[in-house]
Amino acid sequence: MTDAKLDDTKLDDTKPLRKNRDFTLLWGGQTVSQLGTAVSVLAFPLLVLSLNGSAVQAGALGTLQAVIRVTFQLPAGAVADRWNRKRVMQVCDTGRAVLFTVLATAILLDHASLAVIFAIAGAAAVLDVLFGAAETSIVSQLVPQSQLPEAFAKNEARSYGASLAGPPLGGFLYALGRSVPFLFDALSYLLSFLAVSFIRRPDHPKQEESAKTSLRHDMLEGLRHVVASPFLRAVILMAAPVNFALTGAQFSAVLILTDAGHSPRALGLAQGCIAIGGLLGALCAARIQRLLPFHRLLITALGVLLTLLVASTALNGNLAMVAPLATGLFLAPAVNSLLFGRIAATTPARIQGRVISVVALSATAAASLAPIVVGTVVEHCGGTAAMTTVVAASALSLIAAVLNRGTLRENRKA
Repeated sequence: MTDAKLDDTKLDDTKPLRKNRDFTLLWGGQTVSQLGTAVSVLAFPLLVLSLNGSAVQAGALGTLQAVIRVTFQLPAGAVADRWNRKRVMQVCDTGRAVLFTVLATAILLDHASLAVIFAIAGAAAVLDVLFGAAETSIVSQLVPQSQLPEAFAKNEARSYGASLAGPPLGGFLYALGRSVPFLFDALSYLLSFLAVSFIRRPDHPKQEESAKTSLRHDMLEGLRHVVASPFLRAVILMAAPVNFALTGAQFSAVLILTDAGHSPRALGLAQGCIAIGGLLGALCAARIQRLLPFHRLLITALGVLLTLLVASTALNGNLAMVAPLATGLFLAPAVNSLLFGRIAATTPARIQGRVISVVALSATAAASLAPIVVGTVVEHCGGTAAMTTVVAASALSLIAAVLNRGTLRENRKA
């Protein structure tokens, strides 16, 4: 616990977060970077299809990136703890800027084969994971402990904002030229590199023993820390099913509304409405967090989400079914940012990357299976059965939170 607070004592918690120069630089750089990433998310499948690739190949590219992110999650956390986090971020930004510049050049020269696209997308996904682990674990070295929930709430707003603005911007840039979205993404990484480079504060605790241990040892240390913590175990038990429910509900809505005959434009608007719910929740997260203590806010949010998922199920096939989903996402950023703030504040700084990576992987692994699970249920049993599945997952999460409310309430150290 002393390691986690070592740098915190040097930070001024009387100064508003918006006046924290280092965090503002990090946040601003990542706002641009995540917008660039969201642009590429749309541009990649369009590029594959334009090269006479099939929808299966376009989907395979997304699957490849998802598998890489899961596979490298734990090693990335160990790397973020083992090496200087600021340097890790700079190396990742440099690598991604080079990769997307190479891809844009290959497109302009008509040398962008499917093999080249898959190789660059896969390499960029590895760097995405490494950067994310380093960025998440550096926040506690830049922000006072009392302001960590607010900092993570701002990060949530940044992510929702990028996911909302990125696809339309990506479509506009792609219309200008197939290489333009990727040049934009390369530029976004360059701007992120510059922002990270201007961060002043020491960002990495001393780790005299790190050179004497293997990467495998470091990953196992993070796993042992999580397993030994009743609080983190309770968080995983609660988070895994609710993340499955949220991902499954959004994917189910797309399939159900498509089967009901709604146009692609209507589906795009529906997805945008869901994202707006999360963005508004992120913007209001700091105020919401002051209303209730963590364990009560968590149980309240899960109870509200369960009710809203039931309401969405009742509206099966109607565009109005996305309204409860958007409302359900409203409280999610407040809970997520408060949760990551507590983990960052109570975990020794030298192992934060590993611990956060273990928690994130454990909490989201089930969510990665949600599309194929609910897709199978929709195909064989119908949309109502699929939504009932996500309602059941949400109920499991609420039950886990209620049964572990004492652990969640009394936690003092992770």
